[in-house]
Amino acid sequence: MSDEFAQFQEAFFEEAAEHLAIVEEGLLALEQQPKDLELLAKIFRSAHSIKGASGMFGFNAVTQFTHKMETLLDLLRNGEKAVSPPIADLLLKSTDCLKTLIEAVKSGVAVDDEVVQRLAAELASASGAQAPVVPQKQAVAAPTQSEHQARRYLIKWTPPEWLFQRGLDPLQVIKELNGLGELSSVTLDMSRVPDLAEIDPEKCYLSWELQLLTGKDLKTIEAAFEFVREDSKLVIEEREALSVKRETSESGHDTRFTNDDQRAEDGAPKPLGAILVESGVVSPAVLEQALSQQKRVGEILVEQKVVTPQQVEQALQKQKQQESATQTKKTDTASIRVDTAKIDKLINLVGELVITQSMLSDLGARFEIKQLPVLLERVAQLERNTREIQERVMGIRMLPIGTAFSRFPRLVRDLSTKAGKKIQLVLSGEETELDKTVIESIGDPLTHLVRNSADHGLEPPEERLDNNKSEVGTIRLNAFHEGGNICITVEDDGRGLNRDKIVAKAVKQGLIGENDKLSDDQIWPLIFRPGFSTAEKVTDVSGRGVGMDVVKRNIEALGGTVSIKTVTGKGTTFTLKLPLTLAIIEGMTVRVGKETYIVPLLSILESIQPKDGTIKTVVGKGELINVRGTYLPMIRMYDVFVLEPEYTNPMKAILLILETEGERVAVMVDEILGQQQVVIKSMEQNFRKVEGIAGATILGDGTVGFILDVRGLLEIARHGTPIAA
Repeated sequence: MSDEFAQFQEAFFEEAAEHLAIVEEGLLALEQQPKDLELLAKIFRSAHSIKGASGMFGFNAVTQFTHKMETLLDLLRNGEKAVSPPIADLLLKSTDCLKTLIEAVKSGVAVDDEVVQRLAAELASASGAQAPVVPQKQAVAAPTQSEHQARRYLIKWTPPEWLFQRGLDPLQVIKELNGLGELSSVTLDMSRVPDLAEIDPEKCYLSWELQLLTGKDLKTIEAAFEFVREDSKLVIEEREALSVKRETSESGHDTRFTNDDQRAEDGAPKPLGAILVESGVVSPAVLEQALSQQKRVGEILVEQKVVTPQQVEQALQKQKQQESATQTKKTDTASIRVDTAKIDKLINLVGELVITQSMLSDLGARFEIKQLPVLLERVAQLERNTREIQERVMGIRMLPIGTAFSRFPRLVRDLSTKAGKKIQLVLSGEETELDKTVIESIGDPLTHLVRNSADHGLEPPEERLDNNKSEVGTIRLNAFHEGGNICITVEDDGRGLNRDKIVAKAVKQGLIGENDKLSDDQIWPLIFRPGFSTAEKVTDVSGRGVGMDVVKRNIEALGGTVSIKTVTGKGTTFTLKLPLTLAIIEGMTVRVGKETYIVPLLSILESIQPKDGTIKTVVGKGELINVRGTYLPMIRMYDVFVLEPEYTNPMKAILLILETEGERVAVMVDEILGQQQVVIKSMEQNFRKVEGIAGATILGDGTVGFILDVRGLLEIARHGTPIAA
């Protein structure tokens, strides 16, 4: 496969994913608005686009299945059938099947043919057509000859000029026709091609005249042109019926049509073999033997005893593995669509950067000390350009969070059906932008939270009516910016968290003591513990104690936090607080001894220099500092990282008041060096995981600075385990 063709295929898969999303979203909306003809037309167009593009690439399984979906959609669009819950459900299941078929084509993985055929039969039945008969596997029979009536068609086709602009290949149509029978003649007409100077390479000027010998009917022939029918000039004429012998080899692959009585008056050129026989060059028997000797390279090499059959088989297996590896490698390549306005702004900034660099080069070639102010001004200009380019490049990675929200209407619909509840999903803030990496990572946590709200949070309709609520429960997903973070809330209007149940389960599992007196803020996070579940029975939605711990673990891995607010009988709100990007953070550079560390700016509340008498030592609690009447735990950074500090007396040092997940802590450092943006480099990927360290960065002087993990630092201080121990 050429690189260019592979690029076209990759574009097909991207567009197919977009069209599938449109189909699924449209079908979900169609359940609520069954008479919306514009919506039906939109769904039909997307299905038709998938069918057309897959046909041009030769993805026949995708084409045939989509055609059956399209047939049913066409009946709905034309008012011949009405949208009903069973039909909507069938189309949604078919959309899932279509996703599987496309993914199978992309990855080379086989699909369950029985499921595909069953859904195809259901679609045909819903469309009022006869269900297709699925052929059963049979033993290979010996060569047979039987008489059939074959039809001969004269096809004249002039494709539309825009054919190439849409990435379509007319030869794929000809290949499909050849698969329906035998093309006895293919004539290319180039009379419409203009002079070389006037040729537009994006336009198609070609026409074809073909003669097809087939047992198929006219409707089947026309279907081959379905994807390029728009604006095409197509004439299909059926000629005289022919008495045909059809020969099938043992393998079932070598099928040929012959006609003993065919005349030349129709003007069609005869095959080369027939001309050789008529000329007396070869006998019919010799021609037949020559045709039967069409073999693969491997078969010829085996016959010549160059290789053994086992070696050929091993080579074929290796070939398959290489093809699979190549396909996998290509599917791992990620892409992102970017607004052209963002690219234009970035190009303008690069132009300004080039100008600034040219000015600096010119200044450096003739620099004198009196020009120092000019040099400083241009360096500042370079810094501004670099910072703005950085922000623009980061902006390219920013995508609307609506791409992550789009999966939930379908999920909520399915959960509603399984749980026997009436649930509506309300989305807001879909236009809020977030780093592509973060969007890809929050899908699972959000899914678990939505499933938890549907199963645990919302009550059955009868219980809601008894509590003077609407029988339809509501789950709300909202995204908004807050400072330098993004907040995502998952809110339901259900029964709220049951404190007594959570406490009883926690005591039973030994997470807390029976007589412990804990506040609500200490009780609610218990539901994030691995294996913790208050469900009375295990279902396919929840009850196994997995899910909520995944939420906390994944969100913390992104440098975010999860908080809970709940009111009994009113509902629960989960709030995820995430950084906008994982690549660059605003940090405060601090020094401890000779080492430099970066503290995430979002974690810093304030910095203070304590006074005498404000620090106390409490047995079992360590050191505490009184900050305006509130005692906070104090951590000496040099103790945690086993360093030689400049100051051991807190009154001479500086304390940073940090906050994480609602907890506050005072961290003692020698000096604050300043604020700067830093590019995060993973410690785990480049070295190994280090507790208390979120990552590393290269500082302006070329040295490495470690980025602190405030939560990890707090845990280390609690357990009293220094990093170097």
